[in-house]
Amino acid sequence: MKVSVQFHGVHRAITRVNEIRLSLSSNARISDLFNHIERTYPDLKLSQDDIMVSINDQVSTMNHSLNPEDKISFLPHIGGG
Repeated sequence: MKVSVQFHGVHRAITRVNEIRLSLSSNARISDLFNHIERTYPDLKLSQDDIMVSINDQVSTMNHSLNPEDKISFLPHIGGG
């Protein structure tokens, strides 16, 4: 199945792309995609504690199963002091 991953903020600056399309196994979960992104873009230094995951613009969890044509974003921490 194919899914798309959108990059925002600092993640977009590090990857230098807005979006990528990936082929994954039919039983893939967000955690599988997260691990693939970590390996592909090691400079992102992603941490599950520091991001929010969205699928098709809805907040999700790492255990969520993916469907063909899902649009996934790993949203970087936004905050200030």
